[in-house]
Amino acid sequence: MKIKSLSNSVAWYGMGNLFIRSVSFILLPLYSNLISTAEFGNYALLMSVYTIASVIYQLGMHGSLNKFYIEAKTEERKKLIFSSIINSILLFGIVVTIFLSLFSDWLSVLIFETSEFSSLLVLIFVSLLFETLTFYILFLLKTKELSKKVVAYSGIGAIINLCLNILFVYYLRLSVAGIILAQLISAAILLLVMLNVIKDEYVLKLDQKIFKKVIKFSLPLVAAGILSSAVDVADRFILNYYLGKDEVGIYSFAYRIAMVMNVFVISFRTAWSPYSLNLFYSRDYKSSFGKTLTKMVALSGVILLVVSLFGDYLFDIKFLQVSMFNQAYKAGMVILPLVIIGYIFSGISSFYSVYPYISNKSYHFLYADLLSFLINVALNFILIPWLGIIGAAFATAIGFLVGAAYLFFISRDQIKIDYQTKKLTVIIMTSLMLLLIGLNLKNIFLDLSLVIIYMGILQYLVKLDLTKLLKRT
Repeated sequence: MKIKSLSNSVAWYGMGNLFIRSVSFILLPLYSNLISTAEFGNYALLMSVYTIASVIYQLGMHGSLNKFYIEAKTEERKKLIFSSIINSILLFGIVVTIFLSLFSDWLSVLIFETSEFSSLLVLIFVSLLFETLTFYILFLLKTKELSKKVVAYSGIGAIINLCLNILFVYYLRLSVAGIILAQLISAAILLLVMLNVIKDEYVLKLDQKIFKKVIKFSLPLVAAGILSSAVDVADRFILNYYLGKDEVGIYSFAYRIAMVMNVFVISFRTAWSPYSLNLFYSRDYKSSFGKTLTKMVALSGVILLVVSLFGDYLFDIKFLQVSMFNQAYKAGMVILPLVIIGYIFSGISSFYSVYPYISNKSYHFLYADLLSFLINVALNFILIPWLGIIGAAFATAIGFLVGAAYLFFISRDQIKIDYQTKKLTVIIMTSLMLLLIGLNLKNIFLDLSLVIIYMGILQYLVKLDLTKLLKRT
C-alpha cells in the first residue's frame, strides 16, 4: 500500500471531525436552554454506559483489521479478512443487544435507582448495533486511507442526526429521549447508505483460522478499550455518588466543549495508525516519527490555548436577548484546561501505539489502560470530595498521562525516534506559560494576542503553516 501524506489525512479527518463536532456544538445551545443540568446529568450517565458498551460491541477487532488487512498480500485475502471480521461482529452484536436489553431494568435501577430509564438503554443498545457495523465499514475505508470518503459519509450521518435532534428535542420537546431516538434513527439510515461501500469487499464467509488469529490479537484490546473508556467516564459515576446529577451535568457539558481537542486526537489517531505501520515497515521512519510528534504537540498547544482562554466568552454571547449557553453550565468551564491536557496525553498514547501493533503484543494496551484506570479511579475518590469537578478533571488528566508514559517506556528501546528535543521543550513551556498568563488576567484582547504570539513561535520553530496544510487536501 502506498504511503500517503500524513498531514493530508490528518487535515481531512480533522475537517471531517471538526464538521461533525461543529454539528454537535450547534446542539449545545439547544440542550443547555431546553434541558436542565440534572437531566443533562442523566444523559451523561446514559452516554457513559454507551461509551463502555461500544467497546464490547466493537470486540477490539478494528486493531486487527488495521494490522492484518495491511499485512495481507492479495486482494482476495484482504476481502476474506474484512468479511470474517464484519460477519463475526454482526453475530456477536445481535447476541449482545438481546442480552443487554433483557437486563435493561436491572441496569437502570443500578445506575439511576429507578427503572424508568430501561427503555432508553434498550434504544442505546440497538443503536450501538447499527453504529458498530457502520464503524467497521468506515474503518475499512480508513485502513485503505480513503479519508475523503470517510469524511463524506460521516458528514451525512452528522447532518441527519442534527435534523432529527431539532425535530425531537426542539419541536417535540422529547428532552433526553429525543437525543437518543435521533441517534438511533440516524445510525440506521447511515448504515443503509453505507452498505453500497462493501459490495466489492464482502463475502458471506467467516474463516475460522482468520477468526482465531484476529480474536487472539483483539481480546486484550477489548479489555484495554473498556478500561480506557472507564478512564474517560468513571468520573461521572463518582461525581454522581458524591455531588449529584446537577454537578454531573455541569461537568459533562464542559467536557463537550473540551471535545474540540478530542477532534484533533481522533483525527491524528485515525490517520496515524495505518500511516505509521506502513512507514515503519519501510524502515525509513526515525526522522519522520520525530517531526510528527513535534507537530502534534504544537497543534495541541494551539487548541489548548484557544479553547481554554475563549471558552468562558461563549456564555456572554446572546441572540435576541437569549444567551447562547445557559449560565447554569458556566461553572464547568474551570475544568477545560485540565481535560484538554488529558486529551493531549491520549494523543501521545496513540503516537506510541506502533510497537504493540508491530510486535503482536497488544496486551501492552491492556496494561497501559489498566494503570490509567486504577490511578484515575483512586484519584477521583480522593480528589472529588476535596476539589469537586476540578478534582475529577485532575484525575482524568493524570490517568491519561500514566497510560502515555507506560507506552513510551515499553517502546523507547524498540522504536528508535529522532526527537526534536529543543523544539518540543520550547513549544511545551511556551504554551503552558501563555496559558497561565491568560487564565489569570482574563482579557479577550490579551487572550487573542497570546494565541497570535504562540502561532508566530510555531511558524518560526516548525514552519507550521496551516494554510499550506489545507491546500494539500
